[in-house]
Amino acid sequence: MEISALVVAAGWIGAVCTVLAYGLLSAGKLGPESMFFQIANVVGAGLLLISAATNGAWPSAVVNGIWILIGAHAVFGLARSLRRRRSEALAAQTSFAGSEFNSESFEAEAEYVELAPTLIMPVITADMIAEAREERRLDVSADTGRLSLAG
Repeated sequence: MEISALVVAAGWIGAVCTVLAYGLLSAGKLGPESMFFQIANVVGAGLLLISAATNGAWPSAVVNGIWILIGAHAVFGLARSLRRRRSEALAAQTSFAGSEFNSESFEAEAEYVELAPTLIMPVITADMIAEAREERRLDVSADTGRLSLAG
C-alpha cells in the first residue's frame, strides 16, 4: 500500500474517532470526563493532523495540533484524578472507625457487610466455621470447594 493511501486512511479513521466521540457525548452516552471520549479525541486529532499536514492543509493541521494538546491535558488530569480517588478509596478501606483496620474486631462487631444501599451480604467468620465444624453441621465438599450447613 502506498503512503498516500495510508494518509487518506489515517484521515478517515481520525474523522470517525472524533465524530464518534462527539456523537456519544451529544447523545449523553459519554461525559466530558470520560477517558474514552478524551482518548478518542486525541487519537482522532492525531490522525487528522497527519492527513492535513501531509496534504498541506496547515490551518487544519494547526487546529488538530492544538486539539491534541487540549485532549492530552484532559487525559493526564483524568488519570491524576483517578489515581487520587483510588488512593483515597484504599485508605478508606484500610481504616475502620478512625483507627487502623483490625479484622478480628471487625468480625466480632459485624454480622453483615453492606455492599450497596440495597445489597447486604452475610459474613461467615473463621469462628463461625470452627463452631460449625465442632458441632459437625458443616459439610466441606472437596471437589467443589463449596460449604453447606447440614440441618
